[in-house]
Amino acid sequence: MNIKEILNKTEEYFKSRNISSPRLDAEVLLADLLDTERVKLYVKFDYPLTDEEINKYRKMVKKRAQGTPVSYLTKKKEFMSLEFHVEPGVLIPRPETEELVEKILDIVRGETDLSRKIVDVGTGSGAILVSLLYYLPDAKGIGIDISDQAIRVARDNIKKFDLSQRSGLINGDLLEPLLPKKAGEIDLVVSNPPYISSKEYENLDKDVKSEPEEALHAGKDGLDIYKRLIPQAKELLRENGLLALEIGDKQGKLIENLFSELDGWREFQLLKDGAGKDRFVFMRCGGGNS
Repeated sequence: MNIKEILNKTEEYFKSRNISSPRLDAEVLLADLLDTERVKLYVKFDYPLTDEEINKYRKMVKKRAQGTPVSYLTKKKEFMSLEFHVEPGVLIPRPETEELVEKILDIVRGETDLSRKIVDVGTGSGAILVSLLYYLPDAKGIGIDISDQAIRVARDNIKKFDLSQRSGLINGDLLEPLLPKKAGEIDLVVSNPPYISSKEYENLDKDVKSEPEEALHAGKDGLDIYKRLIPQAKELLRENGLLALEIGDKQGKLIENLFSELDGWREFQLLKDGAGKDRFVFMRCGGGNS
């Protein structure tokens, strides 16, 4: 069987299993197996696969059909044009989070003092922290995660991009490891925390449910982490420091209500993602709410 034939068969099989991107997934898995770029498959359509390659590919295809995300099978995910190591047990970086990083970069490049000291809360694979440090060569940052496994994966990615000298990782709960000793010292706190409500979690696709629940689910209304994180960030940030959050698309007003109830914040901004959904919140530390 050649590349063209096995891709066509796999695409049809994935369609029958209601895989959302059947052709793309078939190609990504095969390219990973053959250690080549996906686009190069098209110039190798007549390449005959060995029995060993076919058997390995079929095992990957079976796992994908059962709901295992492609990135868990390939152990990698592209984010901000950088290739990150990921694995089961660690959240897979999302396109929406790329938008969060891009918005932060736009702001920071206009206010260079914001890029000096960065903290990424719930760092996971380290995608946000690594991307910010990679594109902000003068920045230093700390990634915090409650998961030992996430810290290990983030450390792998930090080493991959040679950022160990400008970064640190802490195994801990939100910003607690930095308080009170770093109070008022940080320029930017960023987080893509768990924000899925209990009802929403019950209805998630099986692909998403194969990712760690603790990185997704945040109580009845999805606000559990924000209610703890926002007050902690106020203590950690310097005057005019920036808090940047990814949120659920139905949580904008709820987060704004939290903002209005807390002193010490100003310049609340609710921004939309590329799909036109409420997705990001930015707020400044200092002064009264406005």
